[in-house]
Amino acid sequence: MIALSACSREEPVSPLGGESGDTGGGEEQQPLPGGEDCDANWYEIDGDPVPYQQSGPEALSGLLANYQSHIEFTAPPKRAPTYEPTPADPVFASMSFETFAARYGERTGKDWFVEGDQPMTEADFRALHERLRAEASAAAPNTPVPVAAAYGVDGFDAAWSSGRKLALTWCVGRIMPSPSTDQEAHEARYAHMVETVEWATRAWERAGDVNFIHLSEYDSPASQGSGECQPGENGIHFRVRTGPECTGSCGGHTFIEAIPQYEYTDPAELDGTAEIVFGLQRFFWSVDEGRINALHELGHMMGFTHEHLRWLEDQVPGSCTNLQNIPWRGLTPEDPDSVMGVDSCVGVNKNVPRLSAWDRLGAYYQYTWGRRRASMMGVISQVDDYAYDGTGQTGILWQTSRSAQIQRWTSTSTPGQPIEFAVDELCANGGVPPCDGPFDSEGRVRPIPALLSGGASDLDVLFHGSGPVLGDSVAVNDGVGLEPLNLELDWFSVPVVGSFGAGNGDQVLMYRPGGEGDALMVFEDGDVTTLPMNFAGYAYPLAGRFRGFGGGRNDIVWYDPRNNEVSTWMWNQPNFGFNANGPSDADSLGLDAGVEYTPIVGDFNADAMTDIFWYSAGSGADIMWWSQSTPFAIHFAAAAAQVTHDYRPFVGDFDANGADDILWFAAHAEAVQVTSKIWYFTEDETYTSRVLSTQQDYSPYVADFDDDGCSDILWYKPDDPNLESPIWRCLPNERDFACDPPLSTPAGAYPVGFGGAY
Repeated sequence: MIALSACSREEPVSPLGGESGDTGGGEEQQPLPGGEDCDANWYEIDGDPVPYQQSGPEALSGLLANYQSHIEFTAPPKRAPTYEPTPADPVFASMSFETFAARYGERTGKDWFVEGDQPMTEADFRALHERLRAEASAAAPNTPVPVAAAYGVDGFDAAWSSGRKLALTWCVGRIMPSPSTDQEAHEARYAHMVETVEWATRAWERAGDVNFIHLSEYDSPASQGSGECQPGENGIHFRVRTGPECTGSCGGHTFIEAIPQYEYTDPAELDGTAEIVFGLQRFFWSVDEGRINALHELGHMMGFTHEHLRWLEDQVPGSCTNLQNIPWRGLTPEDPDSVMGVDSCVGVNKNVPRLSAWDRLGAYYQYTWGRRRASMMGVISQVDDYAYDGTGQTGILWQTSRSAQIQRWTSTSTPGQPIEFAVDELCANGGVPPCDGPFDSEGRVRPIPALLSGGASDLDVLFHGSGPVLGDSVAVNDGVGLEPLNLELDWFSVPVVGSFGAGNGDQVLMYRPGGEGDALMVFEDGDVTTLPMNFAGYAYPLAGRFRGFGGGRNDIVWYDPRNNEVSTWMWNQPNFGFNANGPSDADSLGLDAGVEYTPIVGDFNADAMTDIFWYSAGSGADIMWWSQSTPFAIHFAAAAAQVTHDYRPFVGDFDANGADDILWFAAHAEAVQVTSKIWYFTEDETYTSRVLSTQQDYSPYVADFDDDGCSDILWYKPDDPNLESPIWRCLPNERDFACDPPLSTPAGAYPVGFGGAY
């Protein structure tokens, strides 16, 4: 039995200081950074300092007070629902391609559109017809299970690669009417487009570790041909615009020619065709309508298909094509609230301007990859940060998509000195640079750092090729090179890294959401074994040392956002046994049903136990769960908070006091002009907030590169034309940063272990 202490819904919960806490004179402070060389190495790169008064309301100090009630985890784990395959429709057996195309497709340029705005190439549209005809002729059941989310073909998911997902660059093309026709309407629509699409990109970014980057310097709303806003040029990946292709009831079309492979080896091949065209009338009806359409079309851009394809009922004539056989793979259960459903179709609720719980969870499964957190390891392992060269010195491993190329950076810095790295070229396939031989040719392999080989001073990398078509392997790291160990994994799964047993090594739980069985991968003496286990549901797996080091192992808190339930796995038995408890009603634990929460995992009061801050973007209430666990049971105490605005949260210790802090990152250059900030926590469960000057869009990589106990920030900017990224060196006990010279990062590479809050 596991008990959870939390705030009672019947008891008042004091605010934590909120966005209007005691200022303590902080209004006169200038935004960080203010350390050495910041004028040259930050403000000349990022832009002029953000005036403090533009930062919006800020909480400059606050107290996290505890209000407790007793909750018991006593219910048995739920069984996940199952779905029957869709039977083949016999009508396809004799249907010609011409009839099929006339009934189910709409030709636009070189693309076919099905379901209104679901794009397919000519080859894939014809292949779909042939497959349906063959299945119907053989009276065979249709392969896809009716739980749609990700578009896929040939066993691959339509998902961006590691080298692309942090650099989804876009700009605004032609906006109608032209300025010469109606200057005021043109300017209003351009402003509406920018604010709406930026808002929608932030929603998808919070759901999964992706980054949409608005290259506003190339916006060309007044140009009929979209001017400088051309995909394939100037690092632009896709554009958004209006046009005569989408009028009347059309909310938007997503044109992306390479959907089957969903990756471009040469941006010039885009040829101006990767774009979202929003409706001239419908998109601008209202703020809500624009947001719904922006979320929906960006969902297609991320590889998600229509939700209503999963329902077997006949759709209303004229409202849906009822083509149930577009190839897809299920990520979550059927979701009538999904923004990817068209609400004129049967089984879909009226669209609202937000991602549903399972929209967010599906994006998490697809794009937030497993990683090892330093705060979970501490004194148990010598590798308490990302280290790869056998010395235990922190570094970065850069993986190049569609290649075996690996670049290993190892910090050569000492405390108080500028951060520098020694660079080594490695090959993930065990070869010698320039890394000949096949590896990740499809751009879909996901690198995950973990201490798997049992060594004490360097991390290995699990290259997870999700699904039965892609290969899986572990790059065993001896501190010098990488030696591949092939794995027999044919699953679509969500890897969860943790130290679930005795010793300092990690294991990987291959979580398969839903009713399919999971497996724990255990690495011992060069061998890999799998132990069967199962979480029969759809949830976020939050791994941490919730019981501290007295508990000896990581545990998992499972959060089901749709049903608003929390369960736990407490690993405390020999041979990787655990106690499974729950689910418990999360409403009684302070989490409101229907609210979007981003769980932020860290040790925020320096007691060596993992806490969870539940961040609700926008004006929703937030809540902190302080771990008050024992070696034998998991307990939390809860405290209320308030964080307004949309942020991408990152965790680190930015003042070297032993307590994790939260970096709330926002690109001030976006339309809402919100500043970033850091919440500095202390061991007495209070915090102080400092404002940062961050104009541009980055993907912050947080680590202690100079081994001074203070987390530094590499402001990774993969879209920079010179491939340079600024770096802040944390100044211990000063709550400030020095600005070292920017670093040149590899082209098209991914910093292994990158991740935000969870």
